[in-house]
Amino acid sequence: MSKHREIHATDNLTKRAILEFLSDRGMSYLGEIIKNLSLSYSKGIKCILEMKKEGLIDNSINPPKYDLVQKD
Repeated sequence: MSKHREIHATDNLTKRAILEFLSDRGMSYLGEIIKNLSLSYSKGIKCILEMKKEGLIDNSINPPKYDLVQKD
């Protein structure tokens, strides 16, 4: 699935905004995502963790950065 289709595959507007942000900006810190999208920490981390579990994004371990999962 291409990045473009993945972004439109979710009905959750916050998740879609995060996917679009990562698609435009690339790997980013959680704080950057939250700040740029004007999210509360609790809403941002909840969506990030759900999206990671769904296989839409991945992260580096230390420091934590998040990016789209590359699918063929």
